[in-house]
This record gives sequence, C-alpha cells and structure tokens, in this order.
Amino acid sequence: MPSKADTTITIILATSNRDKVKELRPLLENISPLFKVTTLKELGVDTEIEETEQTLEGNALLKARAIFSLLSEQFPSMIALADDTGLEVDALQGAPGVYSARYAPTTDGKAPTYEENVRHLLLCLKGITNRNARFRTVIALKGSIHKGDKQFDFEHTAEGVVAGRITLDQQGTSGFGYDPVFLVDSTTKTYAEMSREEKNSISHRALALKKAIADLKNILQQE
Repeated sequence: MPSKADTTITIILATSNRDKVKELRPLLENISPLFKVTTLKELGVDTEIEETEQTLEGNALLKARAIFSLLSEQFPSMIALADDTGLEVDALQGAPGVYSARYAPTTDGKAPTYEENVRHLLLCLKGITNRNARFRTVIALKGSIHKGDKQFDFEHTAEGVVAGRITLDQQGTSGFGYDPVFLVDSTTKTYAEMSREEKNSISHRALALKKAIADLKNILQQE
C-alpha cells in the first residue's frame, strides 16, 4: 500500500500575489484528500516571473511552466497552477486587458498600485457613456501525477468570463484591483461591495477555477 507521501499531489499556487492566494486557496482545498495546496511563500520560493506574452493564456502558461520546471523535482506528484486576469473595456478597445496589473503610468519604473490603476482607468473613461466591460481569467495547470507505476503528464487551460460595467466612481472597500469600479451585470453590486464568499461564488476567477477543478478530477480518474 503506498504511503500518504507517495499519494499526495501537491498543488502549488504559482503567484506571489497574496490577494489571489486568498481567493484561490479556499476553492481548491476541498477537491480531494489527495491534494495538498501550498504557496511559493510557504515553500521559501522568492521569484518574480515576468509576464512577457501578449495573451492571458500565454502568461498563465508561462508562469505555470516556470514554477513546474523550478519545483517538480521536489515532489513525486505536483501541479503548478497559475492564472492571468484582464479587465477588458469596450470603449478602450479591450484595454487594459493583458496589461491590467500595470496599466497606470509611473515615474519610478515600479508597478502601479491598485489605486493608481483604478484612477487611471476612470480618467481614461471620463465623459464616456459606454462603460461595458468584462473580466477574463485564464487558469493554467502544468503537472505530473504518479499513480502506481504510471505517470500522467498534462497541461490544461480554463477560462472564466464575467460581464459588467465600469462605475463612475469607486464603490465598496472589499476585494482588490479594479473590484471597486466593476459592477457585475448579474447583481447590483461591485465586486468590492461583496463578501469574499459572495465574490468567490460568481467571479471570473472562480468560474475558471471550477473548470480547472473539473479537469483535475478527470485526471484523477485516469487509469
């Protein structure tokens, strides 16, 4: 009979963003007793992966592959899970899109803060009535799982999309990023006016993760 160490599948969240970890981790921890979810910080890994691709899918895969390559030798069975998320605004021809995290210009060369990005977005939309937008998340899985004498290597992506519109000013204090100005079409609230549990039940990241979890369950069932 294999030991627990032999059967444990380590899921590594390939991000140093604490806010993303707070959203992703609760959704992953109850998939299966075989899965152990951990973070780069918990593993003592301090690395910043530059997002050089031109698509959300490309960046998500880039990060998942980099962390898998870095850590796979440490774990018999592991999955690197990464995401890339973009806010796409119709009136801005899909911007900020893949550049959502670094949308606002800065003078010191550092990445802009959440607040700076939000203020810049509202400035770009000043006087514009068409404020339709959507959040898109692509989650990438890169992994290798050992089952008995077999090894399953895989790479998957899953996408989640939520439609909404950009408010005229910030509403709510929860969440992060553009949450205070993204009014979800299916509700009367911005993400920042929702509890974490409420946001996790409908968000773009949660939708993408649900598809990724379905992929993981299918992988576990492979013989």
